[in-house]
Amino acid sequence: MNRLRYNFSLFAIVILCAIPIVVFSCKKFVSFKDVILITGTETDKLAKFVVESTPSSYSVTATATDKVTKDITVNFDIDTNLVSTYNTTNSANYYVPPSGTYTLSTNSTVITAGTNVSDPVTVSITSTTGFIDGRPYLIPVTIKSVDGPLNVLEASRTIYLKVARVYQFNSIDISNYNFYRTITFANPTTNLKAFTFEVKCYINSWHTGSPPISRLCVWGPADGSMFNLLRFGEAGSAQNQLQWINSSGSVFSTTLFSLNRWYTLSCVYDGSQCRLYVDGVLDNEFDASGQTYSFSLLEIGMSYAGYQNSQRFLGRTAEMRLWNRALSRTEIQNGLCGVYSGATGLIAYWKLNESSGQIFNDCTGHGYNITWPYAVVWNSANDNKCAQ
Repeated sequence: MNRLRYNFSLFAIVILCAIPIVVFSCKKFVSFKDVILITGTETDKLAKFVVESTPSSYSVTATATDKVTKDITVNFDIDTNLVSTYNTTNSANYYVPPSGTYTLSTNSTVITAGTNVSDPVTVSITSTTGFIDGRPYLIPVTIKSVDGPLNVLEASRTIYLKVARVYQFNSIDISNYNFYRTITFANPTTNLKAFTFEVKCYINSWHTGSPPISRLCVWGPADGSMFNLLRFGEAGSAQNQLQWINSSGSVFSTTLFSLNRWYTLSCVYDGSQCRLYVDGVLDNEFDASGQTYSFSLLEIGMSYAGYQNSQRFLGRTAEMRLWNRALSRTEIQNGLCGVYSGATGLIAYWKLNESSGQIFNDCTGHGYNITWPYAVVWNSANDNKCAQ
């Protein structure tokens, strides 16, 4: 009898537990309602608006989650107040484009009965006058209201158009150099408890020696302590694998680099971790807790006597810059082509874009100009393009 009572009680518990699940599932299904959203924002609210020349345009539409039974008017607006909100939420540093440089073709569009996508409204960049090179610009296009029975899906009410201008840049070719010294500066930056170092590189070919090392750059204090070094093909790694090594540790990239294309490398130290980004994507990291760095020395390529040929970097470089803070992922992605020379925390910035001569100017005005002791091979190839 006790066994039968136990089995019945267990069966009752199972049934009682199952009933709310069934009821809840049915209730959730029945309560679903169609909504309106800006097309594409269900996957990503940030969209790249490429501007190679002006005027340039970008079409925005509204989508209903099912075909509508009668015409529905959707009212749009460009709400620049949302830029600061986006920055706060995403640790970004976007700016509103200068007044008068952008337009919205119309404020209203219609989802016609029997369809679920509206006619487009067009955002246009009519001029880039007043745009500051390196500053990231954002245009928030939002649904202000809907004339009809459907509500707006709040998470997809706004699309953020990132203005991506196409830049043509110069670079220096360091394939044939024989470097015998590094560059030291009389005005060191000390007490760096966090930093970001960035550089663009383009590899023409790899060394075939043993080991097949290609040394890209080094920066740090003049005495060589607390250094940071970027090189490819160090012993134990593939020749197209990057190593970031400093006085705290090292890491090899998971990325295997290809020839004949540009990469942006970002080395970020936040006071705890050293994080390597390749083209704005986190690649690898290592621990460096509590370290303090300084800067008064820069080496481009290989400078050690006896290693100039066997370990030189066979390619081009551009856009070298050093910050006194750890950039966020969004900031890194916004700076893949270049940054504003007056950006917060930017210590030194060599665009390597002078196109002639032997002087590499520090765009920040902090005095880290470089006079290179050898003839410089400048490069302005068609592949020196970047959309940011």
